[in-house]
Amino acid sequence: MRHFSSLGVLLAGLTMAGSVTAQQYDRPYDQPYEPSGYGVATLEERVGQLEKRLSASSLVEMANKMDQMRSEVSKLRGRVEELEHELAAAKKRQQDMYSDLDRRIPPSPSAPVSAPEHQAPPPTEAGSVAPTAPPSPVNEAAQPAAPPPSPAPAKPATPPAPKTAAPVIDSASRQAAYQHAFTTLKDGQYNDAIKQFKSFVATYPSGELVDNAYYWLGEAHYVNREFGPARETFRKVLKDYPQSNKAADALLKLGYIEYDNGQYPQAKEILADVGKRYPSSSAAKAAEKKLEKMRQEKR
Repeated sequence: MRHFSSLGVLLAGLTMAGSVTAQQYDRPYDQPYEPSGYGVATLEERVGQLEKRLSASSLVEMANKMDQMRSEVSKLRGRVEELEHELAAAKKRQQDMYSDLDRRIPPSPSAPVSAPEHQAPPPTEAGSVAPTAPPSPVNEAAQPAAPPPSPAPAKPATPPAPKTAAPVIDSASRQAAYQHAFTTLKDGQYNDAIKQFKSFVATYPSGELVDNAYYWLGEAHYVNREFGPARETFRKVLKDYPQSNKAADALLKLGYIEYDNGQYPQAKEILADVGKRYPSSSAAKAAEKKLEKMRQEKR
């Protein structure tokens, strides 16, 4: 009897142990999360955990890229603002240069007045006789009185030849045409200014303001980045008008053209020549600044 009760106790203990073990394996959702994913009982759970990990990594990477892009955009915005400021300053300097040079242009002289012709001595009156020498006092009493000479027939007075009027140059029209083209240039209408300056030099091929007109024609081409026509026009100013007050500026712009085309040795030579040929001009100062910039750029 005692043997059967001991066996019952043993069986009860084994049953209780098996129940506890079964409970441990039958409750997979109570297991804590492991990074390796082995604590997850189903495949769906494992895939979900991996998706969460990958999603978190992608979000971090995306956030880093967005921060980097924000930094680059900020730098670009700052550079754009600098370029806008430089462009505005360049336009202001250009407008000031145009206004200053316009003020220095001498006013057009008045129409030339022809020199008065040499006037002939006034003609003698009709019928007048040149006075005769007084009679000699010797034997004055013995000499008979000479009869008075008969008056000469009167001749009609010859009218003076009419004066030929000197050709009059329409300085007012010349000045108005030049000023119209120059105002168009200052307003930034460079294509129209090119047409108007070409018309001016065709209408007035010589005389005052022609050298200035050729210079501003070259300037309009230069602003339009038409380096070929600009170079040709500036060279014409130097060749045909070497004494012009625009010659120094024309030589300076030739140096600028070579710089813009990447011909740095030629640009250096021309800019240095500006200082040698026109040492006291404003063009010489501008050439020196350009040379200093080239030295800083190691051109």
